[in-house]
Amino acid sequence: MNFKIDYTDEWSEFDWQAVTLDENFLPDLHAKHGEIPDHLHDYRGILLREAGLVDPPRCTRARKPKIRPSDDRTRILRNNPEYIIKRKRIVRTRTLAPMTNRSATLAQHERHSVQLMSRVLNIRNNASPFTLILDDLNQRAFPFVDEMNRRALSRNVNVVIITFEVAHYASPLRQINGHNATAKEIMQDLRKAMDGAKESLVIVDSLNDMLDDKRLDMPELFNLVAGKYASTLVGVYHYDILPTQDARPETTYAPEPLELVKYMATSIITCKSFAHCLAAKAAKERSLPEPTHGLLQGAEGIVQCLEANDDRGIVLEAEFRRKSGRPEGETYFLPAWSEDNYHHPKPGQEFGTLKQEIIVLLDQVPEYASPEIVGQVNAAGDEIESTFNLGLTDKQKQAREGVILPYFDAQKGEGGEGGRILYDMGSEDDFDEEEDEI
Repeated sequence: MNFKIDYTDEWSEFDWQAVTLDENFLPDLHAKHGEIPDHLHDYRGILLREAGLVDPPRCTRARKPKIRPSDDRTRILRNNPEYIIKRKRIVRTRTLAPMTNRSATLAQHERHSVQLMSRVLNIRNNASPFTLILDDLNQRAFPFVDEMNRRALSRNVNVVIITFEVAHYASPLRQINGHNATAKEIMQDLRKAMDGAKESLVIVDSLNDMLDDKRLDMPELFNLVAGKYASTLVGVYHYDILPTQDARPETTYAPEPLELVKYMATSIITCKSFAHCLAAKAAKERSLPEPTHGLLQGAEGIVQCLEANDDRGIVLEAEFRRKSGRPEGETYFLPAWSEDNYHHPKPGQEFGTLKQEIIVLLDQVPEYASPEIVGQVNAAGDEIESTFNLGLTDKQKQAREGVILPYFDAQKGEGGEGGRILYDMGSEDDFDEEEDEI
């Protein structure tokens, strides 16, 4: 090996052949002298490669930290709030375990959905500050509102109802007559009814009359109930009633009352008849258009169907709006009220507590999930309705088999003439030889 190194007097005392192969040679040399020339690294690397060893990393002197001199410009930037000096930060990423889905199975999804509606019915804190209930003549909201009243009274919740319609409620409820009062008087009576109560439930049985006739400010009502008293507001809106036309200039560009309450509501529940839902599912299974009911039929004089307000229960299409803005929707079935579902009331209570949750998903109802029962809703629709008979007699079948179809000879498998058009000229046909040549 021809390798020449200019050794100085400082390094002449070392035995290069023996010492260079020692693995602690360079670290000890660096600790003693503080600096190692680059040619010593190169020379030791050549010796190690010839000996079949690995060349260790070089030992270099640690760099001194750079001190940034303070000048006028840096001092100006630090003292001036209009300038911001951004420093790069090294962010180390780490691999996280994959998050499990909250509703991994169907059973978990069903329990989660039922729990959302149960919190609204039981008037739990912060479950739904403003619940909007949409109904019509085909299915009124009274079964759902009465269920909320019973559960609230069983927990000794102060229930206040602003009445605009003729209805009979239980005696512990506090009623505010909305017909014979102005919007200002309604708000004053509502404050008196809610004062001193730890938790209240305020129900408006007709938002149409309160917004259209009384001109009550809906944001003011919401701030009073949900903001000041931290209670729950429930309003019933009949969406089959058209809003009154307001000719005032300041209301020209104002939103419709229904759109306003939908925007403010934290939960929107639409009431539907159970019999109508069965008819709609039966039509869907037969690939037929969904039937219409009530005013949607377009028939003169029909405002309510015969199967409206089913006694078996009520169907609820719910939309829950979370604080993050993400909505969750599901369809539920609330059965008719029965004393067997409640405990015996304690002394001084009008209603007892609920034994177990009775509201279920609509798909879990046997009458809705069973295809046999749904098929009985409209048995006549199972048969194919047509204006002609598709059946053939034996004589018609023989005549159909005797008809010779075009290109029938090509199906016989005779090679060379498949697909050839056969035509026999008659006496009335005029044969043109020039066209035949062309």
